[in-house]
Amino acid sequence: MGDLDQAMAHYESAMALCRKAGYKPELAWSCFDYAATLLERNDAGDRARAVAPLEESISISSELLMRPLADRLVALQEKMESTPLRGPAYPDGLTQRELDVIRLVAAGRTDREIAGELVISVRTVTTHVGNILNKTGAANRAEAASYATRHGLE
Repeated sequence: MGDLDQAMAHYESAMALCRKAGYKPELAWSCFDYAATLLERNDAGDRARAVAPLEESISISSELLMRPLADRLVALQEKMESTPLRGPAYPDGLTQRELDVIRLVAAGRTDREIAGELVISVRTVTTHVGNILNKTGAANRAEAASYATRHGLE
């Protein structure tokens, strides 16, 4: 678990505790910190996940007249709007096309069958399979298929 993942787990626990205990100021700050951490990580879906805690923090800070937090929330909203979305994060740097190929490899398809299904040349499939083996550390197609299963890519 990375540092940002640990931080998010911490903020999730803090938010749950604050909601249960009714600690509104602390909840507002925890929601802000959680949303900021999601936006810093900027993985696929993080921006959407940041919206609810951000709105909750805005609501509480407005209700309790928490001016310093309100100022930070405005800055975070501006950052959210100006930060470009990062593309989806694929394991080990695989591209979308390599994911398409590894799924078909895991399904037991030959290079020729994969080429036909994806409407690409057999040589292109061979190149993709080679890239997949290099990126995943697999020695052969069977190991690549096992990798796909372990990572839920099927």
